[in-house]
Amino acid sequence: MRILVTGATGFLGSRVVPRALAQGHEVVGLARSATAAAALRRQGAAAVAGDLDDPAGLSAAFTAADCAVLLNLASLGFGHADAIVSATRAAGIRRAVFLSTTGIFTALDPPSKRVRIAAEHTIETSGLEWTIIRPTMIYGGSDDRNMARLLALVRRVPVLPLPGGGRRLHQPVHVDDLAATVLRALSADAAVGRGYDVAGPRALSLGQIVAAAAAAEGRRVYCVPVPARPVLAAARAYERRVGAPRLRAEQIARLAEDKAFDIGPALRDLDHRPRPFGVGIAEQAAADRRAAGRPAPVARAVRRPDRLRRLIGDVRAVAAVAGGPTAVRFAAAIVRHAPAVLRTGTLDAADRAMARGSHTYRPLPGVQVTLPGGSFGGAREMYCRGVYHALPGFAPSAGEIVVDLGANQGLFSVLAARAGADVIAVEAQRGFASVFVNHAAANGVSHRIQLLHALVGPSTGVFADAAARQGATHWDGDVERLTLAQVLESGGVDQVDLLKLDIEGSEFALFGEPDWLDAVGRLVMEVHPGFGDPADLVARLRRHGFEVTLLDNDLRRVRDLAGAPSGYLYARRDGWSAGTAAAGPPAAVPAGMPA
Repeated sequence: MRILVTGATGFLGSRVVPRALAQGHEVVGLARSATAAAALRRQGAAAVAGDLDDPAGLSAAFTAADCAVLLNLASLGFGHADAIVSATRAAGIRRAVFLSTTGIFTALDPPSKRVRIAAEHTIETSGLEWTIIRPTMIYGGSDDRNMARLLALVRRVPVLPLPGGGRRLHQPVHVDDLAATVLRALSADAAVGRGYDVAGPRALSLGQIVAAAAAAEGRRVYCVPVPARPVLAAARAYERRVGAPRLRAEQIARLAEDKAFDIGPALRDLDHRPRPFGVGIAEQAAADRRAAGRPAPVARAVRRPDRLRRLIGDVRAVAAVAGGPTAVRFAAAIVRHAPAVLRTGTLDAADRAMARGSHTYRPLPGVQVTLPGGSFGGAREMYCRGVYHALPGFAPSAGEIVVDLGANQGLFSVLAARAGADVIAVEAQRGFASVFVNHAAANGVSHRIQLLHALVGPSTGVFADAAARQGATHWDGDVERLTLAQVLESGGVDQVDLLKLDIEGSEFALFGEPDWLDAVGRLVMEVHPGFGDPADLVARLRRHGFEVTLLDNDLRRVRDLAGAPSGYLYARRDGWSAGTAAAGPPAAVPAGMPA
C-alpha cells in the first residue's frame, strides 16, 4: 500500500512511518521543509514538498504523491481540515484516516475544541471513506511532552500537590500502541465511516498515575490534595505574565475532569492492543535512564513502610515481636536520624542504624527467627508488621506446603519453615542466594526449603524490562522463565496450602496462566495497581471459589485499591485445611543448591 502521511515527522508520525515501512508499505511524507524531507528519506520514506497553510499547493502535492490512502496525523486544531479534504479529493484518494483527539469531549470551551469539532464534521461529510481516531493523552519515548515531565518531577520531589486530590480518571495510551492501531485502521473495512476513542487498557486516577511513575523511578511520592480553584487562579496569573508558559490554565482545568473512554469498539474493529500503563511508564523510564546514562533504581526501593503516621505503630510492633530493648534502640535511631526520616518520608536511615549485631523475632506463637542486623528493615515489615499474616488463618503452619514466590532474602521462607512448613522458594535475583542460604542455615531450616532461581510472570511488572532486571541490586545473570505449574512440578508437589506472592507487578501476568489456581488453598500477595487492575484478580479468584479480602498499606480492610500505589490481597478457599496439599513433603534440597 502506498500511504501519504501528513505530520510524518511529529511525535506519532516518527513511530508510524518506520512501522509502516517495516510492514512493506510505501510511505510518502508531506514535508514542509528540506530538513523534514531529509529526515523522512533517512528512514527510507519518500517526501513531497507541501504546506498545510497553502491550499493550492497542497492539492498539487497530494496529487504528485500518487498515493492510494491518506493518513493524516497533522493536528486538526489549526483549521486545515477543509484544505486537507479538498486536496485528498482532488488527488483521487478515497480512503483516509484522520487523527483527532478525545479532547473534543471536554466540558471546557477552548477555541481548539470548536475547530476540531468543525474539522470532524468536514471529514464526516466529505464523501471520503474516512475513519477518525481520537487518542487520549499520548506518552512514551524521550520526546514525550507529557509523562517525561512527570518522570523528571518524581525524581526530584517527594511530595506532589494534586488539584482535587488526584481522584479524576485518566487513560493514557502508549505512542507505539497508537501507531500500530492507526496503521491497522487503514485496512479495516469495519472502520470506514466510524470514529474511535483510543486509550490505554483502563482508566487510572491521577494519583495512581503518579504512583506508577514514581515506582518506575524507584521512588515513592506523597500526593497532597490541594483545592483546584486557587491552583487554577495561580496558573492563569502565571500564563498572563509569561510569554511562552510551560503550564497553561486549561491543562490544570482538565485535571478536574474524568477522561475515561470506552475502547471496546477499537478493540473489536482495530485490534487495538494497549499495554498496561505500569508497563509502558517503566519502559519509558528505563529508556530515559539509558539515554541519560543514569543507573537503574533499586528494584525494591519503594517497598519500605514509610508513612510517618505509622511511626508509633511501627515502634510498638517492633517491641511486640523483637522485644523492648530492640524497640528502644530503634526509637533512638529514629530520633538520631530524624532529618533524613523527615526529608525522605521513610524509615530507611533508622533501619540501617540497626545493622550492628543480630536481632531475634517471635512473629508467630512458638516461632523464633534470628537474623543479622542488616536484615532489620525487611524483618520489620515481614515479621513486626506481619504484612503476609495480618489476617487470622493465613500464617503458615506445621505440615503445610508453602510456595514463596518472590522470596528475596528468604525472610518469609524461613518464617514458614520455622513454623513447620515445607517451602518452595522462587527468586529471580541470584545475588540473594548467599544471604538466603545463611538465613536458612542459621535458623536450622535448610532441609525444609528448596530454592529455585526463575522469573515467573515476567511479561508484566518491574522485571518485564531487561534494563530494570540488569540494574537491580542483586541481579546476577539471566535465569529461566517458569510458569507456576512448572514451579510446582520442580518442587515435586501438585497442590499448595499457602502461596505467598511478592513479584513486583508480575502477578497480573501470572494470573493469566491457566489451571494453577485450583491447586492452591490460600494465597496472600502484594498487589501493584500500576501494572494492572486488582479488580480483575479479585474477580478471577472469586470465580475459583475464593473468599477475598483487600488491605491497604496500613493493613486496613478496603473495598478496592483504586488510587493506591500498592496494597495486599488475601484469599482462601472454603474447605481447605492445613496439610491437604500433598501426601508428603516435597523432595527438599538445601537452600541455594540446584533443584
